[in-house]
Amino acid sequence: MQGLAAELTPNIMLKGKGEFSIMQVQQQPYGLQPWWQGGTGQLPYEKSGVHAGPQLLALQMDTDSAWSGTVHAQWHRIPTADLGITEAWLSYQPLPIEGYRLRAKAGYFYPAMSLENSDTAWSSPYSSNFSVINSWLAEELRARGLELSLSRPGRFFNSSSSWQGVVGIFQGNDPLGSIISWRGFASHPFQTNLGEQVRFSNYPSIREGLLAPQPAWVQPTRELDHRTGYYLGLHWTHQSTTELRLYHYDNNGDPLVFRHGQYAWDTQFQSLAWQQQLSENWRLVSQYLTGSTEMGPKAVVLDYQSWFSLLHFDGGNYRFNLRYDHWQQQDQDQFPGDDNNGNGHGWNVNLQLPLNETLMLALEWSRLNSHQANRAQWDGWPVQQHFQQLQLVLNWRFD
Repeated sequence: MQGLAAELTPNIMLKGKGEFSIMQVQQQPYGLQPWWQGGTGQLPYEKSGVHAGPQLLALQMDTDSAWSGTVHAQWHRIPTADLGITEAWLSYQPLPIEGYRLRAKAGYFYPAMSLENSDTAWSSPYSSNFSVINSWLAEELRARGLELSLSRPGRFFNSSSSWQGVVGIFQGNDPLGSIISWRGFASHPFQTNLGEQVRFSNYPSIREGLLAPQPAWVQPTRELDHRTGYYLGLHWTHQSTTELRLYHYDNNGDPLVFRHGQYAWDTQFQSLAWQQQLSENWRLVSQYLTGSTEMGPKAVVLDYQSWFSLLHFDGGNYRFNLRYDHWQQQDQDQFPGDDNNGNGHGWNVNLQLPLNETLMLALEWSRLNSHQANRAQWDGWPVQQHFQQLQLVLNWRFD
């Protein structure tokens, strides 16, 4: 009994990261304020001034056995000031079998499809505002389920390449697709807490007729239809220079189910992420995502695609990051008055100056050029619009 107790005694590690910004924001006319304020804007802030970004904590509990636990928590003020959990899971990883490594996870977590959001508690080391792909995943995607992975480390098999296969089953992600359909893609640093609501604009098309039951918000982690979704992933790493992650994600939603004020959406997508170390100082990170979603009796049918490329330079006493995003939504349904076609592109430039091991200053500029057809539902709201912000960011962290 004493030996078992010693094995299960946890070794607790705590990490933290957060940011505060002095912001200059391009003022927008009414209706183009950010989505979380009921508008159709696709950058997170409406007013210039001092803003508190997400404050993140990552708690890792390891034992001398094969079991470990992880909890990611945050405080944020968008959409409301709130303290909550973003991820929480248990992990089981026994000793390798003839070099192969098996791992099981159970809980709430992101599938490991992002190579951009690789920092503490699923944040990005490259910028404050995430790419539009990972901003959407931060809002709407969270799996409550079980994941199994099998790895073949290259060094054990005297190979320059390593492989990992991943399979997951989950529930509780039925409303996935709501935000991307009505608001479109956006760029921001905010993750949704478990159980949290995400608001969007109260479009006239969802106030009456077939879409009238749909509120102007979504609770992404709701289970509505009691069907099980799944995802499949494949990771490939060559030496320490090249990494690819390919995923297929399908929430297997029943689009005819309406419960708890929410429709289930039938949403699936494929994601390919690539990271290439170009030299000692230069790195390229890129991701492509394509998929479709459907809600109701074909009330909303949407195809969507997005990609980004990010160039990172580490100069030792400073770091420079440049990212380009592109996206498109294609409305495929025949529902009049609810045109969800959209497209756009954006730039993010970020210069980082580490002050010490705890503090870093960053100067970041973001600009999105956006076309959203559903803005035309209001008289005078421009369908084509650009959004811009410049911020001086103070980052803190401890490891």
